[in-house]
Amino acid sequence: GDAALKAFYLNRASSAIDARHGGAWARPAGHPDERVLVHASAATAARPAGTVLSSPGGWYDAGDYNKYVVNSGIATYTLLAAYEHYPAWFAHDTGIPESGDAVPDVLDEAMWNLAWMLTMQDPHDGGVYHKLTNLRFDGIVMPHAASATPRHVVAKGTASALDFAATMA
Repeated sequence: GDAALKAFYLNRASSAIDARHGGAWARPAGHPDERVLVHASAATAARPAGTVLSSPGGWYDAGDYNKYVVNSGIATYTLLAAYEHYPAWFAHDTGIPESGDAVPDVLDEAMWNLAWMLTMQDPHDGGVYHKLTNLRFDGIVMPHAASATPRHVVAKGTASALDFAATMA
């Protein structure tokens, strides 16, 4: 159980994983995502292609280092549902930077992703971008070595909007 929860911490984007909390999986921060571009597939009059926005945080979905609203939404829901059904089991600290803050670590971890998801909603029309990505997958390198490529938010869609709404609810 603790190892599964710790895996979310180890997959955090925009954050260094320090040796104290990550042990052998410590690594420098990758993908700060503070200067993300709106891709042509997601462009609107209010946010044309090339508009710069900030979208740090969230979890890497896989070794391609993309971040997806739908994929992370179901993971966030699962963490929240687990806590709702078994609050006593999740009352202890698991050794993440937020441990000891009087909030169960499972909720701290869910908030890491919820804060990112909020950046994926276009404030002008309420639409939600599908994912945050580079235009080509990175090679098999650590996140900090893959961080130089421009990243984009792409294609708003029904699935991301509905998943976003359900997760936020």
